[in-house]
Amino acid sequence: MKVCRLCLVAAMAFLLFSCGKSDGGNNVIDSSLPADFATMSDSAKVRVLLDHGLSPDSIAVFVCETAEGKHPGIAFKDFTVVDTYMYERLGETGFGLYRQAFDSYMEYMPLVAKMKMLMASPLADLDRVGYELGLGYVNQVIEKRLTIGKVDREVAELRRACGNDEDTFNRFLRGFAAGINTRAAGEIPAEIVAEYGTPGPARTAPRYKEAAHSDAQPVDADVSTVVEEEVPVVEDTPITLAD
Repeated sequence: MKVCRLCLVAAMAFLLFSCGKSDGGNNVIDSSLPADFATMSDSAKVRVLLDHGLSPDSIAVFVCETAEGKHPGIAFKDFTVVDTYMYERLGETGFGLYRQAFDSYMEYMPLVAKMKMLMASPLADLDRVGYELGLGYVNQVIEKRLTIGKVDREVAELRRACGNDEDTFNRFLRGFAAGINTRAAGEIPAEIVAEYGTPGPARTAPRYKEAAHSDAQPVDADVSTVVEEEVPVVEDTPITLAD
């Protein structure tokens, strides 16, 4: 029987939550870590987590959660170092479990956190990050059943996070549109297809916390004050993903 990948991610997150939370709501994992854990090297952090008895998939969730800011003050700088240490300590089988969990969790992370993780990888092709982010976002839209309002809000948050890096944002829009157009009719809500399926040469997207559609919930602004910025799509050579 085929298992929904989103369900797998939810199960892993629940596993870490149930093992790492006390009745009082404090994170048992964080509170049991050494006082200098945040300043340790990436490999030393992984060693401590393994010594605390965390399974490979739980470590994967923990690493991804640090990128989302769920463990304040704790960060991993180089995921390649983490990969290498996990492989050396656990061998091919254990490392495979870690990578499967890591990739599955990251696929459904919020856009901004996922972009930061992709760009943090020393092996990342920065010219492809935006495009790949857009392609992957199509899966989130379908499996999370995102509404046009939710998509508007996440795209607006990504635009803010990109700052002056308009190329990455424009590539995201093209990747998202390309992914939408690979799906059968009805898989994606018509409003999302109409809004994001065909980005033109002068694509406009919300720049700030407000979003264009009524079911988007702005963070701390009046929904009546919608500020949009026109983001011209830079024409360049189409990006072709490797198999």
